[in-house]
Amino acid sequence: MSRKDLINWIHFEGRIPEVLLEAIPRIRSLLPGVILSIEFEKPHREGLLDLLPLPDVAFFSHSYLKHFNLSSPFDFFDIIRQKNAEATLIMTAGSEGAYFSTPTREGAVPTKKVEVVDATGAGDTFIAGYIYAFQKLGKDVKESVEFGVNLATGKVTQEGFEGLWK
Repeated sequence: MSRKDLINWIHFEGRIPEVLLEAIPRIRSLLPGVILSIEFEKPHREGLLDLLPLPDVAFFSHSYLKHFNLSSPFDFFDIIRQKNAEATLIMTAGSEGAYFSTPTREGAVPTKKVEVVDATGAGDTFIAGYIYAFQKLGKDVKESVEFGVNLATGKVTQEGFEGLWK
């Protein structure tokens, strides 16, 4: 088994878009079967939206609705589909849960109401949970979003990350 066979998902935070614009096509040429995901957290970050055609999975923060002056994540997904028709699109929405869109299916996953103790890292926890459920547990998109929402919901109810995977 080669190293290429061990790498099946690469996730990027969209922090340095100009580097990712060059790196992702090179990675695709080296690892053509790998799933690539990008976190689109800050809508005002220059060059970030230029990355829209590149990922297989795109994770968006809820702040994109305000940035685009929209009230529905599904209206937002319709706009993004013009740049990337094939990607799985996911938007985290804090106390609302998360929304998802694939080329054939859309949906919402609510979260239960909890007392927030520490929201630091909740978005990253969601993404880690989604990738784990999809890749390691073989869940479909909706089930993976549910897993991510539940994990992130657990995260915000405690300080830090210790014991979160239990």
